Order: sequence, then structure tokens, then C-alpha cells
Amino acid sequence: MLAPSFLSLSSLLLIPTTLGAAILRRDNGCNTWPSVGIKDNNASFELWAHYESRVAIPLAMTTFDGNSSSNATKAYLAPNDLGGTVIGTLFTLNNSGLIGAGSSSNNSDGSSSPNTTWISNTIDAGGFFPFSLSPDANDAGIADDYCEVPNTDPHGPLINGPLFGAQGSTSGWAICNRVDNPLFQGVVFNPASYSSDYGFNVSTCQNVTIYLRSTALGNLNT
Repeated sequence: MLAPSFLSLSSLLLIPTTLGAAILRRDNGCNTWPSVGIKDNNASFELWAHYESRVAIPLAMTTFDGNSSSNATKAYLAPNDLGGTVIGTLFTLNNSGLIGAGSSSNNSDGSSSPNTTWISNTIDAGGFFPFSLSPDANDAGIADDYCEVPNTDPHGPLINGPLFGAQGSTSGWAICNRVDNPLFQGVVFNPASYSSDYGFNVSTCQNVTIYLRSTALGNLNT
């Protein structure tokens, strides 16, 4: 369940927002790890969430509903099978910006929608992990808040892959149930009481560590 440290934000640099929550000061992705942080990774990778129970699940860009993704312009990081309609499961890093690849889809009229490009937006403390559709398939306006960080756990490779960090931290991630539909879950950063402003039930949050898997990393099937 939710660790008490997640509810203490006194050590964070926060700026109030109109939601009554807070947005973390921009850290420009890998600046916290100047010697080891990896801000570019052009080899497509998956993101996985590792629970404290040592169970790992794949994550995906989803719509938080069951509607078709063909008209979606917003997406959210969530468990692959518990976030609504899946838009895509593969990502790359470009100068600390996370880019998601939307899968092609078949429409009801028999036509096929092409692959789409989704760019990461800035993540709010206590809020969901957002993406927006890039109509021109470029990364203009992308939030450069994210970083691949080598896993140097001295206790052994419980997590077999590099960690995924945001706003200067690889901790603070959780998976929480949605309020409007408890069957849906989403990835939340530093959940707190005001996470309800973003539609999450904070009492359901479970701590996770997010890490990368890919063929290039050699850990796709481990």
C-alpha cells in the first residue's frame, strides 16, 4: 500500500496550480544524473512496473476508457490491461523527452489508421502521466523531464533493467485505481490526498518502480 513518505511533500520544490495540487519544478530530465543519466534512447523499449511484491507488469499508453483510440488526442500511462483502450506500448527517449508510438488500427469501415506519434507532457505531483498526440509526428512541445538511469542496486538485480526517472527521481511512482471506474488504473507520480483532483483513489495506490525492457537491452523476455 501507499508508503507514508509519498504523502510528505515538504522536501519537494512545489508550485501551486489551479487544481489545488502542485507541479514539480522542472529538472530537465537527466540533470540530476549528469554522469550516468541517459537522455537519448532511439531503440524502442517497453516500460514495466515492478511492485514491492516483486511482480512486474507491462505498461502502455491508454485512453482511460473503452472507446476507440482513432479520435483520441490525450493518453495516459497505465497498466496494459487495466487502463482502457491501449494506444501503444513502445517508447523512445529524445533529449529527455519520452515519445510513444501509437499502433496502427483497423477502422469499422475497413480502412486502416496509420501509426501515430505521442509526446510526453509534464507530470504533476499527485497526477497522472500524460501524453498528447503529435499531429505532425514530431516532438515539438515535448516535456524534457524524463531519464533512463542505470540500475546500480547493491542488493542484486531484483529489477533486471535500467530505471525510468522523472523530475530528478526514480522513486515516487505508484499505480492507483481510478475514481470514476475502479476497474481502471493509472500511473501516478508522488500520490497524495489531492490525487483525487486527478481522478485517483489514493487509498488504493501501490508503490512501483518503473524500468525499461527491450531487445537492445537484452532483457525483453526476462
